[in-house]
Amino acid sequence: MAVVLKVRRFGAFGVFHENGEEIPLGAKHQALMALLITAENGIRTRAFLENTLWSFAQPEQAKASLRTALSTLRKHIGVAASSGLVANRERVTLDLSSIEMMDGPTRGVFMEGFELPHEAVFAEWLAQTRDEMSGPTADMGTMPTGTRNRVVLDELLPSIAVLPFTHRSPGPSTAPLGAILSEELSRQLSRSQAFSVTSYLAARQFSTEQVRPSEVSQVAGVSYLVSGSVFVSGHEFIAQVDLHDTERERVIWSREFRDDLSVLLMGDSSALRNATGQIGQTVVGEAVRLVNFKPLTNLANHTLLMAAIVMMQNMEVDQFNKSYDILKTLIDREMQHPVVLTWAGIWHVMRVEKGLSDDRARDRMMAENLAEAALAQDAAFSLAHTLKGMICSQLTHDYDTAESAYDMALRDNPNEALALLMKGATLAMQNNPDEAIQLTEAARRLTPLGPQRYYFDSLAASVNLVARKFDRAIELADQSLSENAQFPASLRTKAIALQMSGRNEEARDVVASLMKVMPDFCIARYVEENTGADPISTLDHATALREAGVPD
Repeated sequence: MAVVLKVRRFGAFGVFHENGEEIPLGAKHQALMALLITAENGIRTRAFLENTLWSFAQPEQAKASLRTALSTLRKHIGVAASSGLVANRERVTLDLSSIEMMDGPTRGVFMEGFELPHEAVFAEWLAQTRDEMSGPTADMGTMPTGTRNRVVLDELLPSIAVLPFTHRSPGPSTAPLGAILSEELSRQLSRSQAFSVTSYLAARQFSTEQVRPSEVSQVAGVSYLVSGSVFVSGHEFIAQVDLHDTERERVIWSREFRDDLSVLLMGDSSALRNATGQIGQTVVGEAVRLVNFKPLTNLANHTLLMAAIVMMQNMEVDQFNKSYDILKTLIDREMQHPVVLTWAGIWHVMRVEKGLSDDRARDRMMAENLAEAALAQDAAFSLAHTLKGMICSQLTHDYDTAESAYDMALRDNPNEALALLMKGATLAMQNNPDEAIQLTEAARRLTPLGPQRYYFDSLAASVNLVARKFDRAIELADQSLSENAQFPASLRTKAIALQMSGRNEEARDVVASLMKVMPDFCIARYVEENTGADPISTLDHATALREAGVPD
């Protein structure tokens, strides 16, 4: 599309016609333009815009203000440009292909000198965006990669807000402990990468004792809400934490946590990390429960995605296949969304890994096509690069190309846990176990919330097996099997480690379990599936499996 608008982002913010004539805009309209031009593909949800620009307004007032602002903005930018500004009931989209960004960070900071009085949520967004765009190597045309990837994920992650916790006596009601705990829990949830977390600055405007969950949902656009109370006992804090489903207005989880005050003030509370994990597991469980009794067409995208990820870990064929049905429903809704396309590709890789594929070549081809489609939508999407690496390392045994793909993913997102894990496993295949152990342990520390832990433990076990750390390999395999008792890779690793440790009878018992899961498994198949791996390790492991009872 031809350029119809020009925007000066750095220094004094300005919007111009294609001929360079400046368009006079009020502060709110400038802020609205800034939010849209920095969004992935120029897309923001109405809820995000309403909450960011009118955070203190009542829900209906905020909705009306956004409608008026969009109408006024269209009039100012003209007919040609306004055709690229589209809004529906959920989203506002600005066609970025019709906009030219006029300059780079060397001309000053992003929106230099700009402020929106009394709008704390926008102020926080602006400060964060200035930090991200201030570096001399900042990309002139896009947001930083980490932010871009997070934006892509946020669209399909369950949204959650943490309200200020009520401070119960003893202690004055004005004491800051409740606010400190709520802010730290918001940070923990955000770091988990399992949720799209509403800014605490936005959430703190609500009074826990006066607001209903549905009211918070209308204003902040969240599906889940965390509230609670806290009081002090000696040197400890004791927090009662409640998780609400905002749509149904009911508490779906409630627990008590306690920890030392000192670790809370240092931002290192294991109790809050535990709370974060339990909140994530509860939301995942709710997603699976809903897809098992509600029509898929009636469920939100984030519920479908979480349920699909959970169910594709299952060794039960019907559950595993249903996860793909869910992904197909998501693809019908979000045909070009890289997250959905990538998880659909991962499903095909896992189908082969679980021994459920009746056509490895077709699953490989499907996975490759989905990876390319995801990268066509976002060339820097780290999870899609990880999928490309998985195809190469797990299906085609092209370890050099796999390692390059994982490096690409980690260059874009150094905290992409799956890329760290798979790179570690690939290095182990190439007989580099020491570095492989470091990477897989780092991946396990970053393991996202939810049901994937067994997979991370399984690959970490295989890496320790190559390093001949048999006790550790057995320990990790057992952890994996405690979560997914039929995962073939964990059973294989445990059987080999037991046999090579001289625990022959135990190894035979594990092989018997393995053959029940994969009746057609044999030594020839194992060797074929490890083509290109370190030949000495492959021979040693094949010998151990044969001795433990696997047929040739």
